[in-house]
Amino acid sequence: MKEGRLSSDLQERYGISDEDAVGKVLWHSLNENGEIGVYDMKFGNTIVRGLLRENVEAINELPHKRDEEHGVQEIDDLERKKNK
Repeated sequence: MKEGRLSSDLQERYGISDEDAVGKVLWHSLNENGEIGVYDMKFGNTIVRGLLRENVEAINELPHKRDEEHGVQEIDDLERKKNK
């Protein structure tokens, strides 16, 4: 998934306006089975970390790239921590 939307309740909780309702995926987890469980997303100027897959409605879904194509990021990735 490249972009997604949160429920109106979660938009309100994180202070995301309807104008910024569609967010861009910045990072996601990936387990050994190739399943994504957690997303970090950007909605306008707001970054929300640790969103569960079931809380994000896919808007622009793409097939997942292999690790060789986009690189492996660890959960404790230093670049990800810098952007918190």
